[in-house]
Amino acid sequence: MDYSLAIIEIVLALGFIAISGRIKKYPSNKWRLLYIVPVLLTVIIMSFIPWDIGMTGLYIAPFIMALGLFSEKVKVKRCIAGGAVVVALVTLVNISVNPEYNRLNLYGDFEEVFASMEKHYILADEKGIDWDELYKEYKPKFDEADKKQDLTQNYQLWQQYAQEFYDGHVGYVPNKLDEKQMLSVICESYGNDYGLSLIKLSTGEYVAVNVEGCGQSYSINDKDDIGNIDYFKVKDEYKTANADTDRLTLVNAGIKNGTIITKWDGKAIDDYFDDIPFYYFQVPVKENEEFYQPVYVAGMGGESVEISFLDESGEEKTVRAPKLGAYAPRLDNTITSIDKGVKMTNLTCKSLSDDTVMIRIYSMAYDMNTYDGVDYSEMTDKLRKEVLAYKEAGIKNIVFDLRSNSGGSPFMVQGVAQLFAPEGEHTTYYAAKINENTATFERGADGKYIKEDEMITYQGEDIWHDGQIILLVNAETVSAGDDMVYMMGDYPNVKIMGTTRSNNSCQAVQGMGISTGHFTFSVVPNLTEEGDIAIDTLTDHKARVPFDEYIPMTKELITSVFDNGEDYILEYVVAQLTEIH
Repeated sequence: MDYSLAIIEIVLALGFIAISGRIKKYPSNKWRLLYIVPVLLTVIIMSFIPWDIGMTGLYIAPFIMALGLFSEKVKVKRCIAGGAVVVALVTLVNISVNPEYNRLNLYGDFEEVFASMEKHYILADEKGIDWDELYKEYKPKFDEADKKQDLTQNYQLWQQYAQEFYDGHVGYVPNKLDEKQMLSVICESYGNDYGLSLIKLSTGEYVAVNVEGCGQSYSINDKDDIGNIDYFKVKDEYKTANADTDRLTLVNAGIKNGTIITKWDGKAIDDYFDDIPFYYFQVPVKENEEFYQPVYVAGMGGESVEISFLDESGEEKTVRAPKLGAYAPRLDNTITSIDKGVKMTNLTCKSLSDDTVMIRIYSMAYDMNTYDGVDYSEMTDKLRKEVLAYKEAGIKNIVFDLRSNSGGSPFMVQGVAQLFAPEGEHTTYYAAKINENTATFERGADGKYIKEDEMITYQGEDIWHDGQIILLVNAETVSAGDDMVYMMGDYPNVKIMGTTRSNNSCQAVQGMGISTGHFTFSVVPNLTEEGDIAIDTLTDHKARVPFDEYIPMTKELITSVFDNGEDYILEYVVAQLTEIH
């Protein structure tokens, strides 16, 4: 936008030079309006971009042009317009060649975020954060990234820094970079693609998944693999020269989805876990973290890696797999393939069998009118009507698909939960007492936050008293998604299932804009009746919301998901409900 503004101003000033004689020849007050155009245009454009001292000349040039209003002489008008051309041109050259103009304040971003978190992050004690040690560790690293203006290193540092908190609400998104830059720094941060991902079976073995050339697996040749992030826009830039001929190396060697992998470059898979520098998204629960670790190992290595595996006869063999490109697209696709929920409109229903219906909730947002409010009665009334109709039709089971629920309003959760809660009053959270002088939340002598007197409550209706309810979750069920698990998890007819537990993060969040993107962290505590922090993990990284049953990671699941593109996880839940009845 800055370059465009400079060019526009130069063109306008040259235009004034060209028409100065015509203005003299055909005098009219309408010409006066023309001289105001550069000022108005600049003000409009600057309302969309931040103030920058390097663009001072572009702020001045329109007012120089406007001075032409006060002279009747053609030469003076042309000199004034020529001066504006010089000012805008000098500024354009400066912002083009001056290395300081285009520098991003990466170190300043760290200082700003750290200072704000040290003052306002409300889980420091519960998470065991040592601010002095954290600053000592990350200050020189961000300083180095700033000096080199290394956006990839900057992204990696923010991911590492966020991971120190084991909080799903602490995170960084590089969304102020242009799209190509953002995708590039991610592609450069998660290792090399050797044509597969890894996952651990419930029986303990590590197996290949999402193998290049197998079934519905991700492929480096796919130009339309639009998932959570549109990697197809940059992934060809990371493909090796021989990727198209090397891509079937694993399949030709006998590796397919579900093949047991015994070693990675000569070492056991779990020997690499301590070397994983950061994750794609924050995983506060240790069990969940362990579930995803093998996926990241599959990106570790150099130009090639040796992969040892068991063939169909059980004999161990080894193949050298060459690098095909960046691993990030396959990493994203693997996690998405396992974690994705049903793709359909939020808060809509779908029949799964003669006696089971699914309600999909991927976000705790009903509509824009209610999102920032507490009144979800319209949604509750609509859902009540639908649920009672299913009950009347003989439906016995409801599956709430909360997989990868990104959160939203806790009041929407209340609006859903009240329908299924046992009759009577139910409590959610207490607010913490705030010290108005320091604008911080007060802690008592025992180190706990001091509760306000009133707690948020709702009235249960128990409209599904004789039916079974399943909450289907995973580690990407976060924030208000966690709220729903927390509120409904102890109802007598509710069972919580998933390949992993929910994320276990639920405090209110603050976002900060920094030069390369957006950083968030927890700023308002939600307290239990005992005065403890609700839901979030503590220093032991153990889950603190209800969970009942892991869906086993089996070869059957892997074949269904990665070979056939099926939703095995949902089918498994329906099968379990069928067995119950």
